[in-house]
Amino acid sequence: MKLEINIGERCAEVELLDRKGNYAFVSVDGEVYKLDYLELQKGNYSVLNNHISYNLEVVETDKPKKYKVSREYNHYDVEVVDAESKYLKARGKGGGAEDDNAISSPMPGKVVKILVEEGDEVAAGTAVVIVSAMKMESEYKVKQDRKIIEVCVKEGDNIDGGQPLVIVE
Repeated sequence: MKLEINIGERCAEVELLDRKGNYAFVSVDGEVYKLDYLELQKGNYSVLNNHISYNLEVVETDKPKKYKVSREYNHYDVEVVDAESKYLKARGKGGGAEDDNAISSPMPGKVVKILVEEGDEVAAGTAVVIVSAMKMESEYKVKQDRKIIEVCVKEGDNIDGGQPLVIVE
């Protein structure tokens, strides 16, 4: 599985290709590395790459998938961004984008239920559609009082990420 790893301003695409004993074969931005690693104790690792040894301390922060990594006297804020993180980050920006008067899902999925009809006037926070994506059902709600202009999908439709589901006024 490919992950996006953010270290400060740097963003790298990382993929674990294989693991054999203490060896990990990792692709970082398309370049493959053979790492010899050992967890010395919880959160402390010794990593050998090209005959150079690195001692790393990895500490979880209070935020999911965010870590403080220390090597010698250098400290790094590291964020692991997987598919779930991208989905939740997109959902956190309003529970469904409502830009340009369209409510859309950030992820591909399947429309489970349409909760409104064209012409309905709905209050802020009202769910208008339920979409199943990544084995989770998510309700998409309006952020403010709105009138439903058009329902662009039907129950059972497969949708693409970013596809308009409902148009509001």
